[in-house]
Amino acid sequence: MSEALRIEDRGPVRVLVLSRGRANALTADFCEEIHRAARAAEEDPAVRGVVLTSASPSIFCGGFDLGVLSRADPETFGHFLRIFDTLFFDLFLLGKPLVAALTGHAVAGGALLAATADFRLAAEGAGTIGLPEVTLGVHVPRHCVEAMRVTVGETALRHWALLGETMPFAEAHALGAIDRIVPAAALVDEAVAFAGRLAGASSEVYTAIKRDLRGAAVEKARDVQPDGRKAFVDSWYSETGQAGMARALSKMHKV
Repeated sequence: MSEALRIEDRGPVRVLVLSRGRANALTADFCEEIHRAARAAEEDPAVRGVVLTSASPSIFCGGFDLGVLSRADPETFGHFLRIFDTLFFDLFLLGKPLVAALTGHAVAGGALLAATADFRLAAEGAGTIGLPEVTLGVHVPRHCVEAMRVTVGETALRHWALLGETMPFAEAHALGAIDRIVPAAALVDEAVAFAGRLAGASSEVYTAIKRDLRGAAVEKARDVQPDGRKAFVDSWYSETGQAGMARALSKMHKV
Protein backbone atom coordinates (compact mmCIF):
# COMPACT_ATOMS: atom_id res chain seq x y z
CA MET A 1 0.00 0.00 0.00
CA SER A 2 1.23 3.53 -0.80
CA GLU A 3 0.02 7.09 -0.61
CA ALA A 4 -0.98 6.91 -4.29
CA LEU A 5 -3.07 3.73 -3.99
CA ARG A 6 -4.94 2.53 -0.93
CA ILE A 7 -6.07 -1.09 -0.74
CA GLU A 8 -8.96 -2.14 1.49
CA ASP A 9 -10.61 -5.54 1.88
CA ARG A 10 -14.32 -5.51 2.63
CA GLY A 11 -15.24 -9.13 3.06
CA PRO A 12 -14.55 -10.89 -0.24
CA VAL A 13 -14.32 -7.59 -2.16
CA ARG A 14 -11.04 -5.74 -2.59
CA VAL A 15 -11.31 -1.97 -2.98
CA LEU A 16 -8.55 -0.15 -4.86
CA VAL A 17 -8.64 3.55 -3.99
CA LEU A 18 -6.81 5.96 -6.29
CA SER A 19 -5.25 8.71 -4.17
CA ARG A 20 -2.46 10.26 -6.22
CA GLY A 21 -2.58 14.03 -5.78
CA ARG A 22 -5.54 16.15 -6.79
CA ALA A 23 -6.50 14.38 -10.01
CA ASN A 24 -5.10 10.83 -9.80
CA ALA A 25 -3.17 11.67 -12.98
CA LEU A 26 -1.65 8.60 -14.60
CA THR A 27 2.11 8.10 -14.84
CA ALA A 28 4.05 4.95 -15.67
CA ASP A 29 4.78 4.26 -12.00
CA PHE A 30 1.15 4.83 -10.96
CA CYS A 31 -0.18 2.57 -13.73
CA GLU A 32 2.25 -0.15 -12.69
CA GLU A 33 1.11 0.14 -9.08
CA ILE A 34 -2.56 -0.18 -10.05
CA HIS A 35 -1.69 -3.12 -12.28
CA ARG A 36 0.19 -4.94 -9.53
CA ALA A 37 -2.71 -4.46 -7.13
CA ALA A 38 -5.26 -5.67 -9.68
CA ARG A 39 -3.21 -8.78 -10.50
CA ALA A 40 -2.73 -9.51 -6.80
CA ALA A 41 -6.49 -9.32 -6.30
CA GLU A 42 -7.04 -11.60 -9.30
CA GLU A 43 -4.63 -14.19 -7.92
CA ASP A 44 -5.88 -14.08 -4.31
CA PRO A 45 -8.47 -16.85 -3.79
CA ALA A 46 -10.00 -14.92 -0.89
CA VAL A 47 -10.89 -12.02 -3.21
CA ARG A 48 -14.10 -12.58 -5.18
CA GLY A 49 -14.61 -9.10 -6.64
CA VAL A 50 -12.81 -5.77 -7.10
CA VAL A 51 -13.98 -2.16 -6.82
CA LEU A 52 -11.92 0.63 -8.38
CA THR A 53 -12.63 4.07 -6.93
CA SER A 54 -11.04 7.34 -5.84
CA ALA A 55 -10.23 9.05 -2.56
CA SER A 56 -11.28 12.36 -4.13
CA PRO A 57 -14.98 13.28 -3.94
CA SER A 58 -14.68 15.35 -7.12
CA ILE A 59 -12.29 13.45 -9.43
CA PHE A 60 -12.11 9.75 -10.22
CA CYS A 61 -9.20 10.20 -12.63
CA GLY A 62 -8.13 13.17 -14.73
CA GLY A 63 -6.27 11.10 -17.31
CA PHE A 64 -2.61 11.06 -18.28
CA ASP A 65 -0.30 13.31 -16.29
CA LEU A 66 0.24 16.05 -18.87
CA GLY A 67 2.66 17.88 -16.61
CA VAL A 68 5.00 14.90 -16.95
CA LEU A 69 4.07 13.27 -20.25
CA SER A 70 3.51 16.29 -22.51
CA ARG A 71 7.24 17.03 -22.20
CA ALA A 72 8.47 13.43 -22.23
CA ASP A 73 10.76 12.26 -25.02
CA PRO A 74 9.29 9.66 -27.43
CA GLU A 75 11.09 6.75 -25.79
CA THR A 76 9.77 7.65 -22.34
CA PHE A 77 6.27 8.26 -23.68
CA GLY A 78 6.32 4.96 -25.58
CA HIS A 79 7.33 3.18 -22.37
CA PHE A 80 4.37 4.77 -20.58
CA LEU A 81 1.95 3.74 -23.34
CA ARG A 82 3.04 0.11 -23.18
CA ILE A 83 2.47 0.11 -19.44
CA PHE A 84 -0.92 1.80 -19.77
CA ASP A 85 -2.03 -0.60 -22.51
CA THR A 86 -1.10 -3.58 -20.32
CA LEU A 87 -3.10 -2.11 -17.43
CA PHE A 88 -6.08 -1.32 -19.69
CA PHE A 89 -6.39 -4.79 -21.21
CA ASP A 90 -5.64 -6.70 -18.01
CA LEU A 91 -8.39 -4.74 -16.25
CA PHE A 92 -10.67 -5.23 -19.25
CA LEU A 93 -10.30 -9.01 -18.98
CA LEU A 94 -9.77 -9.22 -15.21
CA GLY A 95 -10.72 -12.73 -14.11
CA LYS A 96 -13.02 -11.45 -11.36
CA PRO A 97 -15.92 -8.96 -11.24
CA LEU A 98 -14.67 -5.38 -11.56
CA VAL A 99 -16.90 -2.46 -10.61
CA ALA A 100 -15.84 1.18 -11.06
CA ALA A 101 -17.22 3.57 -8.46
CA LEU A 102 -16.91 7.02 -10.02
CA THR A 103 -16.76 9.62 -7.28
CA GLY A 104 -16.29 12.48 -9.75
CA HIS A 105 -14.86 13.42 -13.14
CA ALA A 106 -13.48 10.60 -15.31
CA VAL A 107 -11.75 12.37 -18.17
CA ALA A 108 -9.60 11.19 -21.09
CA GLY A 109 -7.40 8.39 -19.69
CA GLY A 110 -9.71 8.35 -16.67
CA ALA A 111 -12.66 7.53 -18.91
CA LEU A 112 -10.58 4.78 -20.54
CA LEU A 113 -9.84 3.37 -17.09
CA ALA A 114 -13.51 3.49 -16.09
CA ALA A 115 -14.49 1.77 -19.35
CA THR A 116 -12.52 -1.36 -18.44
CA ALA A 117 -14.95 -2.20 -15.63
CA ASP A 118 -17.79 -4.71 -15.92
CA PHE A 119 -20.16 -2.11 -14.44
CA ARG A 120 -19.89 1.60 -13.65
CA LEU A 121 -21.63 3.22 -10.69
CA ALA A 122 -21.39 7.00 -10.37
CA ALA A 123 -22.08 9.52 -7.65
CA GLU A 124 -24.87 12.05 -7.88
CA GLY A 125 -23.51 15.54 -8.38
CA ALA A 126 -21.32 17.45 -10.78
CA GLY A 127 -19.23 14.56 -12.11
CA THR A 128 -18.63 14.19 -15.85
CA ILE A 129 -17.12 11.54 -18.09
CA GLY A 130 -15.72 11.68 -21.61
CA LEU A 131 -12.86 11.98 -24.05
CA PRO A 132 -11.73 15.56 -24.82
CA GLU A 133 -8.82 14.44 -26.99
CA VAL A 134 -10.24 15.81 -30.26
CA THR A 135 -10.37 19.29 -28.72
CA LEU A 136 -6.64 18.98 -27.98
CA GLY A 137 -5.74 17.69 -31.44
CA VAL A 138 -4.80 14.25 -30.11
CA HIS A 139 -6.14 10.86 -31.22
CA VAL A 140 -8.06 8.53 -28.94
CA PRO A 141 -6.03 5.28 -28.95
CA ARG A 142 -7.72 3.13 -31.60
CA HIS A 143 -7.19 -0.12 -29.73
CA CYS A 144 -8.93 1.30 -26.66
CA VAL A 145 -11.82 2.48 -28.85
CA GLU A 146 -12.35 -1.08 -30.13
CA ALA A 147 -12.51 -2.42 -26.60
CA MET A 148 -14.84 0.34 -25.37
CA ARG A 149 -17.46 -0.45 -27.99
CA VAL A 150 -18.66 -3.33 -25.81
CA THR A 151 -18.55 -1.48 -22.48
CA VAL A 152 -19.82 2.08 -22.95
CA GLY A 153 -21.63 1.54 -26.26
CA GLU A 154 -21.46 3.15 -29.68
CA THR A 155 -23.62 6.20 -28.95
CA ALA A 156 -21.71 7.41 -25.92
CA LEU A 157 -18.40 6.58 -27.59
CA ARG A 158 -19.35 8.58 -30.68
CA HIS A 159 -20.31 11.62 -28.60
CA TRP A 160 -17.19 11.41 -26.48
CA ALA A 161 -14.70 10.79 -29.29
CA LEU A 162 -16.05 12.99 -32.09
CA LEU A 163 -17.46 15.88 -30.07
CA GLY A 164 -14.78 15.81 -27.40
CA GLU A 165 -17.60 15.79 -24.87
CA THR A 166 -17.28 15.32 -21.17
CA MET A 167 -20.92 14.78 -20.32
CA PRO A 168 -22.69 14.76 -16.94
CA PHE A 169 -23.04 11.35 -15.35
CA ALA A 170 -26.82 11.52 -15.77
CA GLU A 171 -26.47 11.92 -19.54
CA ALA A 172 -23.93 9.08 -19.72
CA HIS A 173 -26.37 6.94 -17.73
CA ALA A 174 -29.15 7.72 -20.20
CA LEU A 175 -26.86 6.55 -23.02
CA GLY A 176 -26.00 3.34 -21.18
CA ALA A 177 -22.35 4.16 -20.49
CA ILE A 178 -22.98 4.31 -16.73
CA ASP A 179 -25.08 1.60 -15.11
CA ARG A 180 -26.34 3.33 -11.99
CA ILE A 181 -26.21 6.71 -10.26
CA VAL A 182 -26.37 6.70 -6.47
CA PRO A 183 -25.99 9.23 -3.64
CA ALA A 184 -22.34 10.13 -3.21
CA ALA A 185 -22.27 9.08 0.45
CA ALA A 186 -23.45 5.58 -0.47
CA LEU A 187 -21.40 5.10 -3.65
CA VAL A 188 -18.57 2.88 -2.45
CA ASP A 189 -20.83 0.86 -0.14
CA GLU A 190 -23.21 0.16 -3.03
CA ALA A 191 -20.34 -0.71 -5.35
CA VAL A 192 -18.93 -3.14 -2.79
CA ALA A 193 -22.34 -4.73 -2.24
CA PHE A 194 -22.86 -5.04 -5.99
CA ALA A 195 -19.42 -6.56 -6.56
CA GLY A 196 -20.14 -8.96 -3.71
CA ARG A 197 -23.36 -10.11 -5.39
CA LEU A 198 -21.53 -10.63 -8.67
CA ALA A 199 -18.91 -12.59 -6.80
CA GLY A 200 -21.56 -14.90 -5.41
CA ALA A 201 -21.74 -16.75 -8.71
CA SER A 202 -19.16 -19.26 -9.84
CA SER A 203 -16.00 -17.27 -10.50
CA GLU A 204 -14.99 -19.65 -13.26
CA VAL A 205 -18.31 -19.30 -15.05
CA TYR A 206 -18.35 -15.51 -14.56
CA THR A 207 -14.86 -15.20 -16.02
CA ALA A 208 -15.71 -17.41 -18.97
CA ILE A 209 -18.85 -15.44 -19.83
CA LYS A 210 -16.97 -12.15 -19.46
CA ARG A 211 -14.31 -13.34 -21.89
CA ASP A 212 -17.01 -14.53 -24.30
CA LEU A 213 -18.56 -11.05 -24.22
CA ARG A 214 -15.28 -9.20 -24.60
CA GLY A 215 -12.91 -11.58 -26.36
CA ALA A 216 -13.75 -10.58 -29.94
CA ALA A 217 -13.29 -6.89 -29.09
CA VAL A 218 -9.88 -7.62 -27.57
CA GLU A 219 -8.82 -9.58 -30.64
CA LYS A 220 -9.78 -6.68 -32.89
CA ALA A 221 -8.08 -4.24 -30.54
CA ARG A 222 -4.87 -6.25 -30.69
CA ASP A 223 -5.02 -6.25 -34.49
CA VAL A 224 -5.18 -2.46 -34.69
CA GLN A 225 -2.92 -1.76 -31.70
CA PRO A 226 0.37 -1.14 -33.58
CA ASP A 227 -1.20 1.33 -36.03
CA GLY A 228 -3.39 2.84 -33.34
CA ARG A 229 -0.48 3.41 -30.99
CA LYS A 230 1.59 5.00 -33.79
CA ALA A 231 -1.26 7.35 -34.75
CA PHE A 232 -1.70 8.33 -31.12
CA VAL A 233 2.01 9.01 -30.60
CA ASP A 234 2.26 10.96 -33.87
CA SER A 235 -0.66 13.16 -32.86
CA TRP A 236 0.78 13.63 -29.35
CA TYR A 237 3.99 15.09 -30.79
CA SER A 238 2.32 17.02 -33.61
CA GLU A 239 2.30 20.81 -33.50
CA THR A 240 -1.47 20.77 -33.00
CA GLY A 241 -1.31 18.21 -30.20
CA GLN A 242 1.47 19.98 -28.34
CA ALA A 243 -0.38 23.29 -28.58
CA GLY A 244 -3.59 21.68 -27.33
CA MET A 245 -1.87 20.16 -24.32
CA ALA A 246 -0.17 23.48 -23.56
CA ARG A 247 -3.62 25.12 -23.46
CA ALA A 248 -4.93 22.39 -21.20
CA LEU A 249 -2.01 22.74 -18.82
CA SER A 250 -2.48 26.50 -18.72
CA LYS A 251 -6.13 26.06 -17.72
CA MET A 252 -5.18 23.53 -15.06
CA HIS A 253 -2.65 25.90 -13.51
CA LYS A 254 -5.29 28.63 -13.29
CA VAL A 255 -7.70 26.42 -11.32
